[in-house]
Amino acid sequence: MKTLPLILALCGPCLLLTQPMPASAAPPVKIILDVDLAEDVDDAGALATLHALANRGEAEILGILISSKNEWVGPCADAINTWYGRPDLPIGYQRGHQYGYRNAKDSDRETPSQYAEAVARKFPRDLERSSAAPDAALLSRKLLSAQPDQSVTIVTVGFLTNLRDLLDSRPDECSPLDGEALVKQKVKQWVCMGGIFPSGRFPDGQGEYNFMYDTVASVRAVNDWPTPVVFSGFAIGAAIKVGARLVETPEANPVRMCYQLYNGLKDREAWDLTAVLYAVRGASNYWTLSEPGFCLMHARVFHGYNEWIPTPQKQHRYLVEAMPPEQVGKVIEDLILEPPRSGVAPRLL
Repeated sequence: MKTLPLILALCGPCLLLTQPMPASAAPPVKIILDVDLAEDVDDAGALATLHALANRGEAEILGILISSKNEWVGPCADAINTWYGRPDLPIGYQRGHQYGYRNAKDSDRETPSQYAEAVARKFPRDLERSSAAPDAALLSRKLLSAQPDQSVTIVTVGFLTNLRDLLDSRPDECSPLDGEALVKQKVKQWVCMGGIFPSGRFPDGQGEYNFMYDTVASVRAVNDWPTPVVFSGFAIGAAIKVGARLVETPEANPVRMCYQLYNGLKDREAWDLTAVLYAVRGASNYWTLSEPGFCLMHARVFHGYNEWIPTPQKQHRYLVEAMPPEQVGKVIEDLILEPPRSGVAPRLL
C-alpha cells in the first residue's frame, strides 16, 4: 500500500506489532460463523469482531448459524447484523437430531441468555424468533454449494450440534453430495473455539464447555471432520480480557448492550473473539500453531473431553501463545469498537 511508509513513519514499529496489515491483493476470507449467543457474552464480541474485519475488506460473511436452543438468540444476532449494516445476512437455527441421533439431556434443553431477548426487543431486526430461521445444517449446505471448492472457513464458537448435523446431512436440491463429501469439497478449514490443550481436561476432570454441552455432536464433529482444523483452546481466550471499552461506543450499539446486561460493561474473557481473529488473519504474530496431531473426543456420560495425540498423519492443530495476551486484546478491542459501515444510521426501537 502506498500509504504504508507514511504510516510507519508516523506510528513506528508498534503498529505492525499490534495491527498487522493484510496484503492488499488478498481476497476476503469467506466465513460461516456458528455462535450460541447465550450463556456467555463473548459470542456477541465475536460477531462484532467479524463485522469489523468484513468492513475492512478482510472477511466476507456468508451466514450466521445458531447452535443454542433459545427463541431470542436468532433475533439478537439479526439485530447485531442490522446495526452493522448487514440486515440480510442468512441466519440458520439448529433443529438437531434430524439425522438419527438423540441426546435430549444435552442439546434439546433451552439455553438461557442474560441479554438476547432484551437486545432483540430494543433494536431493529426482521427475524421474529429463532425457529423462524431455516435449519442451520440445510442453510450450511446451501451456502457451501454456492462457493468455490475449498474456499470456505467455518468458525464455531459454541456447541457442535450444527456441524454434526451438517456432516450427517443427505443429498438435496443444493448438492448431490452427502454432508461429509460436501464439507470435504467446499471447506478450506474449520476453526473451533473449544477444547483444552494439550491436557484435554481441567484439574477436576471436566472437559471444556463447548465440547461437553452436546457430547454426542462433539464426538461426531471433532473426530470425523474431513478438512484441516485449528482449535483456539480455553487458555488462549482466557488470558485476553476485552469489553469494558465498549462504553466508548454509542448506546445504539447492541453489542455494548449485550456486555452491559451480562456484566455491567466489564472486561470479559475473549475466547470466541480469538477464533474469529485467527480465522480471518491466521496466526500472524499473535500465535504460533502446534505440531500436527489429532484432537480425539471422548464421550464420558454427558461430559465429553478431548485428548491431544501428536501425529504428522493428522491435520489438527491448536493455537499457542506468541504475542503477549494484552497486546492481542488491544487488537481485538480496537476491532469491536469500530462503528458500522459508512452510511449506516444506528437507531433504537
